[in-house]
Amino acid sequence: MPAMRLVVLTLVIVVGLAGITWGLSPQFDRTSFVIVAVAALTTLPSALLVYLHGRNLRYSIPFVVYADIGITVVLFASRSPFDALPGVVLLMLVSLFAGAYVSGRLLGAQLGFAAAILVVLSVLSVQDGVSGWLVLSRALTLLTAIIVPILLKMHVDVLTDKLENSRRDSVSGLLNRRGLDGAVARFDVPRGVEQTLGAAVVHLRDFVQIERRLGRATSHDLVAETSTLLTNAFPDAIVARTQPGEFACVWLGSADDVAERLAAARTLVESTRLRSATVSMTCTSSTVPVDYRTTVTVALGKTLTAAAFLQYGDAVAPRSNHHIAELIADGGPAIVFQPVLSVSTGRVMGYEALSRFPSGHGTTQSWFLDAAADGLQIPLELAAVRRAVAASRDLPTDVFLAVNVSATTIVATDLVPILDQASECRRVVVEITEHDLVSDYTALGAALDHLREEGLSISVDDVGAGYSGLRQLVEIKPDVLKLDASIVRGIDTDPMRRAAASALTTFAAAIGAECVYEGIETPQELESARSLGADMVQGFLLGRPTSTPILSRQDGMNAL
Repeated sequence: MPAMRLVVLTLVIVVGLAGITWGLSPQFDRTSFVIVAVAALTTLPSALLVYLHGRNLRYSIPFVVYADIGITVVLFASRSPFDALPGVVLLMLVSLFAGAYVSGRLLGAQLGFAAAILVVLSVLSVQDGVSGWLVLSRALTLLTAIIVPILLKMHVDVLTDKLENSRRDSVSGLLNRRGLDGAVARFDVPRGVEQTLGAAVVHLRDFVQIERRLGRATSHDLVAETSTLLTNAFPDAIVARTQPGEFACVWLGSADDVAERLAAARTLVESTRLRSATVSMTCTSSTVPVDYRTTVTVALGKTLTAAAFLQYGDAVAPRSNHHIAELIADGGPAIVFQPVLSVSTGRVMGYEALSRFPSGHGTTQSWFLDAAADGLQIPLELAAVRRAVAASRDLPTDVFLAVNVSATTIVATDLVPILDQASECRRVVVEITEHDLVSDYTALGAALDHLREEGLSISVDDVGAGYSGLRQLVEIKPDVLKLDASIVRGIDTDPMRRAAASALTTFAAAIGAECVYEGIETPQELESARSLGADMVQGFLLGRPTSTPILSRQDGMNAL
């Protein structure tokens, strides 16, 4: 939106300059020139208001009316109505603003007004002695310009629908986490008034296991029943489905008012038994004071995280994985980097950021599986991404940074603000693991389009392992395709693995994606990867994961 505001600001200033230069022409006498010049100069404060307040209707509608009056006065102040005809285009430019910033109804009214002024000036031109055919030709040419604002409005509507779909959960119809952030960001906190942001987090226990045991139809019924329950009970709340088995109800108001609503939410959850399946619900809540200086979306993140952590203190069904919550509170897992090298040049092209967890609670995969089962998958993944971005500051600027994120987190959150710091100085690749089951390709596609628009690359990790198969590759349209080590290991001796690797490499080339072979551990596997057409390679032979990647660059290059 800041870019659009800058374009509108530039457009308004150019229109003002056009008015001044036109006023200097012989079309106007001295008095008319003064009127035109004053009207043109007022475009400067008008442009500033538009830039600062954008879609605020308090300024947008008066701006449209003011622009119409000013342009119309200038057009009819001209000595020659025929020479004034092209100025109708300025009214159509105002139509562009009306369509993008106000409403379709105002766009229609504005275009009707522009057409009426065009007709009046055409009639006056004929009465002034200009050839009727010449006037008709110019008027029709200008009339065709009306289609431009209409097409723009249609395009804006399509983009708006696409954005809205990316912010809603496809099963429940509620806002997802990204949509919740956007809705909360529109909260208006008056200056000098301290308010409270409160969130009640409703958690369906063992939701993932229920879906696996009873099927997706039952899980969808559970989600629909819970969504209806919360939206009907709390019409004044912003209700969202933030994770597969988690919902949030958010309020902004006085401390007492918010506390009363949170207590009502807990009472409702404790007294309700769902009909769709036998599943227990828990409700925890948290509040954060906010004022006009607070970034409300940041306050929301703190509130939801605090409420999620309280799930572990539930006396009814205590949880055993306290270590996950504690790790997130400490900032997330440690990060190591593994180099990815070019097959053709041997140069380090980038580093994949990998999470490393404290010992005593299983493998890296088990940490993320436990987090998903307890509703902490998204907080844990985001903590890992933040740690990776912070640790990547020491990497050279000519290499990319690859971070692993699940489809669930990509759909539910906006990664761009987190990755902005890294993407400003290097290419950033978001790797989607194939171990994550994709349940909504439409929502995932919209989220990935948003990431691509912000300059991020998309990679499908561990191809050949997990859930996806070819459908996930086709739906995601990756920029990078990474062959899993289970396929790469032994490609120099196993004809089946070699054939699979060859087919996937050919597929990557056909869709214009880069192909990375993971798990290279022997010179023979490296040579096979080169002969099969791999673009890049990664593995212990070329460089082990380390917290000081710069020291290992030369080792990997020597191996090639």
